Amino acid sequence: MRKITLLLFCLCLCGCSAQGSLDGRLQAACTQASALTINVHADNVKDLYSYYVEPGVGRRNSTASSNVFVLDNQEFIMNLNIAEIVNVKLYDQTQSVTLPQGERWLSVSEGEFADVQGRTQKYAAGLMAAANGQVMVMVKTLYFTFTGLSNETGAPALAGEMIKIARTATVDEDAVLKAYSSRTKISYVKENLNLFEDEIPENGRLEEMMPNKPVHTGGDIDQSGETFDDGTSADDLPLNENDDDIQTPSESE
Repeated sequence: MRKITLLLFCLCLCGCSAQGSLDGRLQAACTQASALTINVHADNVKDLYSYYVEPGVGRRNSTASSNVFVLDNQEFIMNLNIAEIVNVKLYDQTQSVTLPQGERWLSVSEGEFADVQGRTQKYAAGLMAAANGQVMVMVKTLYFTFTGLSNETGAPALAGEMIKIARTATVDEDAVLKAYSSRTKISYVKENLNLFEDEIPENGRLEEMMPNKPVHTGGDIDQSGETFDDGTSADDLPLNENDDDIQTPSESE
């Protein structure tokens, strides 16, 4: 009986040690990424925002408001928080930087960083168990939500890489408002669904990391129709599918 009790006690200690190690590694990775000196210029310029990624990070594909990156065979997504930006600009709503509530997060780290413009922004990073022993990594900032899959060993480092990219990004809020203010609610949800249905041949499908339900991270959803007030179809949303070249604003905008 004494041996069984000691064995159970040792197992409990091992579990606590593993959890403490994961928390510590996530906190350390996020703190390190937040403290790095930024001395770079954006090498990816889009109509709504620009950002810099290190040479080891590849961009697999993109739309006007989203990018799919790959780092060490780990895919992760960078989504512009369009609905929240519009709601803050138009309706003076307070934008919260929090992870989705009600989820079973393995580890969470919250803090602040200074972006490339010297502004202080909050962030929230979290790790969640996913299918096939993988870990879903999410980082939420004022302007972007990053999501990706990794193994438990590499998950904290992936969260740190997400924070580093977020720190280099600049967003043209007026351009976001002009492009999406009349159709934010539909386009935001539609674009996320399309993105997670994209096929990634090398490493499976990204929707495996999400619950089997639509995910909505900000603003109300209006799904009452497929046509906007100006007669524009939902299928005519402005998406930029150029994956290879640096994207610059068009003269018409």
